[in-house]
Amino acid sequence: MVLLKKLVLALSLSTAMMAVAPSVMALEKGAKIKHQTNEGVLVAFDESIEAIEAASVALNSGAEKKEVLALMKVAKRKLNKIESATVNRAKQESNKYLRLSRKALKDDDMGEAVEKMAEAVQSYKDLKQIYLDF
Repeated sequence: MVLLKKLVLALSLSTAMMAVAPSVMALEKGAKIKHQTNEGVLVAFDESIEAIEAASVALNSGAEKKEVLALMKVAKRKLNKIESATVNRAKQESNKYLRLSRKALKDDDMGEAVEKMAEAVQSYKDLKQIYLDF
C-alpha cells in the first residue's frame, strides 16, 4: 500500500511538471511573440533594418571580425522576432544572404562578404515593403 501511494504521488508530480513546463518555457527570454500586433511587427521590421545596417557599416568600415560577427548575430535575432506569415519565405531568403555573408567573412573573403551583406540589407528593406503592400 505504501508503495502504491508513492507511485501515485510520483506519477501525479511528473504529470504536473510536464503540464507546466511548456507554458513556462514559452515565457522564456527570446521566445517568439504570439499574436504580434501590426505596430509590433512594424517596430520589429525597423529594429531589424537598423541592426543589419549597423552590421553593414561595420563590415564596410573594416571593423574587427568579432565585432561584425556579433552585429550580424544581433541582426539575425532581430529578424527572427518578426512574426508575419506574409513574409516568412522572404525572411528565409534574407537569413540566407546574411548566413552567406557571415560564412564569407569567416573564410576571410571580404569581397563576397560585402556583396552578400549588401544583398541582405536590401532584402531586409524589401521585407517591410512586402508586408506593407500585402
